[in-house]
Amino acid sequence: MKTRKMISIIALAVTAFFLGVSPLYGGDPARIGTAGGDQLLVPVGARDLGMGGSNVAFSSGLDAIYWNPAGFSSQKSNAMGTFSTMSVFNDVNVNYLALGFNAGRMGHVGFSIKAFDFGDIPLTTNEDYNGSSGATFSPSFMTMAVTYSRKVNDAIQVGLTGKLVNESVPRASASAFAFDVGIQYHELGGFNGLSMGLVVKNIGTNLQYGGSAFLIQQSGTGAASFVEIPTASHQLPANIELGVGYRRDINEQNSIVFNGNFVSNNFGNDDFKFGAEYSYSDLIFLRGGYLATQKIDSEDQLYRFTLGVGLNYNYGGTNLALDYAFRDSQYFDGNNLFSLTVGF
Repeated sequence: MKTRKMISIIALAVTAFFLGVSPLYGGDPARIGTAGGDQLLVPVGARDLGMGGSNVAFSSGLDAIYWNPAGFSSQKSNAMGTFSTMSVFNDVNVNYLALGFNAGRMGHVGFSIKAFDFGDIPLTTNEDYNGSSGATFSPSFMTMAVTYSRKVNDAIQVGLTGKLVNESVPRASASAFAFDVGIQYHELGGFNGLSMGLVVKNIGTNLQYGGSAFLIQQSGTGAASFVEIPTASHQLPANIELGVGYRRDINEQNSIVFNGNFVSNNFGNDDFKFGAEYSYSDLIFLRGGYLATQKIDSEDQLYRFTLGVGLNYNYGGTNLALDYAFRDSQYFDGNNLFSLTVGF
């Protein structure tokens, strides 16, 4: 009991510290657009996105692999699989597949892959700058991850995700390794329904392109001789996210969750995320969220609000969950994210 009480005090102190300094810290807007591997910032999981990504304190199951790996150990089924797809803009889509397994006392292990579909892009060259040849190419952007999560006790969950980031176009490619680490603390300070989540994302190696596309032929030499043009090395878009959530059961059939997050971005202005979820009989879910970026007028933000709906049904021991989220976009059509999850 003394250990748990001490952890509660520490968790409350950390929460108070971050919430206190967050208005004073404005990220690093001077570095906007200079990170590599921005694909890491494209969200997956319709449930949490429907709440504006504010759910790091309560994120659970396979969705938590992206949002906060600590919550992955809340997976209820022994084995689960999820697939989601989202239209980002124009013909660009993001597909996501994840599998999770309960390893008993050892914890939970998950595997996931996120891949972009850019469609067919006309191939242009210095000789054919209009793409008249009809040749096409499609870039390959993907993130593959392995996640481990474990419940330390009834109140504390921890998780770690290792990610391989790869990007390639014809004759050029880049790879990097990164990890996320997170913690969730439930019944914070002994308050029923109050939880805290903390996650550090995208800490890893730099991303640097290489390949034959960066070879140029030296002039004035008898034999064909090539030298490689040096390319820039870019850090990944790391961030720290702290969230607090409160879950309240109104009665036996109705419950509601409120969430709030602060996000400190290494390559941009900091964010505040807010969200809520209403549940009826753990069957039907309604969600909403809002993103507020510091030092940017709301009408200039690329993304602002989200809406979501979910349906959860158990049939013969098999759990089926269908979730949908909509995220508005200031300059493009809104994003539509569909998720299907099956648990056994």
